[in-house]
Order: sequence, then C-alpha cells, then structure tokens
Amino acid sequence: MSLILGACYVVMGMALILWARPLSVRYNAWTTSLRERHPNFNPPPTPERHARNTKIMRVMFRAFGVCLVLLSIAYFLPLLATKER
Repeated sequence: MSLILGACYVVMGMALILWARPLSVRYNAWTTSLRERHPNFNPPPTPERHARNTKIMRVMFRAFGVCLVLLSIAYFLPLLATKER
C-alpha cells in the first residue's frame, strides 16, 4: 500500500511542479471571473495585481508539489531499508 501511495504522491507532485504555470493562469482567470461577477465581495484585480497573483499561485503550486515529492520519499525510504527474507 505504501508503494502505491508513494507513487501517487510522486506523480501528483511532479504534475504540480511541471504544470504550475498553466494551473496558476487558469486559477487566476477563475478567481477574476468570480470577482467580476461579485464586485461587492472583492474588486477585480488591476493588471499589476493580476501578474503578481499569477506568480504567487505558481510558487504555491510548485511548493506544494515539492512537498508531495518529499512526502513520497518518506514513504519510499522504509521500503528501501527493509531486507528481503
């Protein structure tokens, strides 16, 4: 079970690291559309804030991806340390 879970963490982590830019652009477009539909909740971002929000989300996606890869290493290490009988 640990092998499957660790493999899933590696795949998800690498996907987040590699696709951070398109994911951040899509997430930012989604939140901008929400803000435009409900301006009393939160005003739509200016172009400067739009670029900064995209960069922040890209960093967050990559950081979460790195955390998942490190978590997968924590799952794989006990499997490597066990001896066959």
